[in-house]
Amino acid sequence: MAQVLFTHAYFLRLDAKQWKLQQPYPPLGTITAAAVVREAGFSVALHDTMFATGPHDLTAALHAHTPAYLVIYDDGFNYLTKMCLTKMREAAFRMAEIGAAYGCRVIVSSSDSTDHYAQYLRRGAEFVLLGEAEMTLLALLQTLEKAADPAQVPGLVCRRQGSDNGATATSETNINTGRRPVMQHLDALPLPAWDLIRIEPYRRAWQKSTGYFSLNLATT
Repeated sequence: MAQVLFTHAYFLRLDAKQWKLQQPYPPLGTITAAAVVREAGFSVALHDTMFATGPHDLTAALHAHTPAYLVIYDDGFNYLTKMCLTKMREAAFRMAEIGAAYGCRVIVSSSDSTDHYAQYLRRGAEFVLLGEAEMTLLALLQTLEKAADPAQVPGLVCRRQGSDNGATATSETNINTGRRPVMQHLDALPLPAWDLIRIEPYRRAWQKSTGYFSLNLATT
């Protein structure tokens, strides 16, 4: 199946308080979504922006992995992804633009893009996933691989004229397919794809700032 490059829009350098603290956690939501997609047979890679110098670093990852899809997927349960929001939003916009210029189909999932999807669609994203998004992402990728109509997939907004299958036109060019029901059986999700993370930069940051190393998990 097609190559999917995952990334996220949290840049530690753009969060002055957290950059000073140097206590970063890997993007757990991003690697959970990557695990879901990989389990379904897609080839996945990760461009982790935690220690990146800026959105332009994405270019090297695009050349290295030549993905058909760029997925900018932020943790919905990590409060840090909501900090320095203007800076992170602009970084997400720029990565979406870079991915679209490269020829990727750009998919975005975050609390900010859910609330402000029209802005993301104007800045390079083709699809914005609404709310909890792992199953929506998988369904969308499978639909696109079949060259079927993405407006059939619940849980997203896409740039498209017209509507069908119950989708609602939110503007002249945006189709909103409504929210997908929240998952009730979390054991259906695979374990996060920790193998995609370069752990050593995180370990070094924690040990230098605190003398110990901490990792994150979600239990709800």
